[in-house]
Amino acid sequence: MTLRLLVATAALLLTDCATVPKWDYIAFFENHPRSILVVPAGNTTTAVDAPEIWSTTATMPLAERGYYVFPVYLTADLLKDLGLTNEGLLDQLAPSRFKDVFGAEAVLFVTIRDWSTKYLILASNVTVHLSYKLVDTRTGRLLWQGEQKVVRQSGGGGGGIGGLIAAAVSAALTTAIDYRPLAREANFRILGAEQRGLPAGPYHPEYQRDYAKYK
Repeated sequence: MTLRLLVATAALLLTDCATVPKWDYIAFFENHPRSILVVPAGNTTTAVDAPEIWSTTATMPLAERGYYVFPVYLTADLLKDLGLTNEGLLDQLAPSRFKDVFGAEAVLFVTIRDWSTKYLILASNVTVHLSYKLVDTRTGRLLWQGEQKVVRQSGGGGGGIGGLIAAAVSAALTTAIDYRPLAREANFRILGAEQRGLPAGPYHPEYQRDYAKYK
């Protein structure tokens, strides 16, 4: 291994091990929401079906954290009826608009940063990268934000051109069913992460008992 490769590898390891800054939960605990509205995800990728697939994974992790979650599909339909169909611009609306229409105490905005499959020589990498922002609809304050990336590697066949073709075919056949579990995993990882996820909501047994973990 050359010196240049050793330096590059060390730099990557340092990047991967970088400490994620801890979120300041003062605003969250001052405006602890009971209900969360999940609006259609913004999408910066070329995967046009990514927001719809992600929406099927949104409710359970929030409900398990102890929050009432408004039905995602009904929310999307009502937003369409109101002419609010541009997912990328929803976070530019006044937060109070969501409270007036839905009665929600907080709104969760999610942006899809990466939703792709990359083919390597002997394998393929399927990546889901999401960013999250929770805003209080009563005050307009940013309560919490986070980011999560999940990468899954699938092996191919042997070496050479045959291995490359096998990897590409295998990835092409499994990509359609791979994104949903990765999106679900990303949601659970970040929302349930101690010290950087969402504190327990009012319908969770740890409600108001886990504050010390987030201070």
